[in-house]
Amino acid sequence: MTENSDVPEGGGETPKGGFVSAIKCMISFFTIIRLDVGQKEFDAMERNFWAAPVIGFLNGLVAAVVCLLLVEVDASPFLQGVAALVTVFVFSKFLHFDGLTDFGDGMIVSSGRREDHVRALKDSLIGAGGFGVALTVVLISVACYTDIATYWGSVMAAVFAVEVLAKNAQVAAAAFGEPGSGMASRQVGMTGKGSLAKSSVLSVILLAVICLIHHGICGLMGYALKDDVMILCMVLGLLMSVAVGWYMARTANRVFGFVNGDILGAANEISRAVMLIMAVIVLGLCI
Repeated sequence: MTENSDVPEGGGETPKGGFVSAIKCMISFFTIIRLDVGQKEFDAMERNFWAAPVIGFLNGLVAAVVCLLLVEVDASPFLQGVAALVTVFVFSKFLHFDGLTDFGDGMIVSSGRREDHVRALKDSLIGAGGFGVALTVVLISVACYTDIATYWGSVMAAVFAVEVLAKNAQVAAAAFGEPGSGMASRQVGMTGKGSLAKSSVLSVILLAVICLIHHGICGLMGYALKDDVMILCMVLGLLMSVAVGWYMARTANRVFGFVNGDILGAANEISRAVMLIMAVIVLGLCI
């Protein structure tokens, strides 16, 4: 019997779900969509966290559709940028954004003692550090989306791809992080370098699908095709998603002693901003 196969009824072992069960749980846990999930699905999610880019694909798809509709009504680049970010925030229940504010509070502690950093990280109140870090990330993201919409006419492809890669950054943070004692401890503990390799391969496949979708839409609507620039941004984005995830884990291991759900959420938000900055630089050089 394989690791992911279900145990027949009457067995003494808890059934273990596979890839489909993991995706089902991730959809219910990381998005506003509610599904009927139980321990089997949670166990599958913890063991198959490498599948997280699929959720990024779903999140990005919703945001891309919203942005495409805005293009059709001649919305301004700024409005497209705001809509792209707000859509992914709402669809993900502000879950990762909450992790970003907690991470900001935990990092901005003057004492330098680990226990104080951990206390601030886990405090439910938002302090100046959390507000400041979150505001900085949001402003950077909106500004970059606005620039991309100005260059390209739409942020559809950008938001689609970035959400996939932001989830890859989460997997990287889990792969290089030390598990703590919180809700995501098993998720971090069961995600290793092999999981990161799987996640990166999955991300490449999903990015290829995004390229095909974007190419088809541009062909149907008569938009200018800039596939070479988009592919370059995606390749660099994949590398940066791993780098940001690694750096977030390294920082969290040093400051807090572990990587928890808040750190994974912060990795999602910060990696998005970093990749968008990179995309704006590439567009500025190539277009």
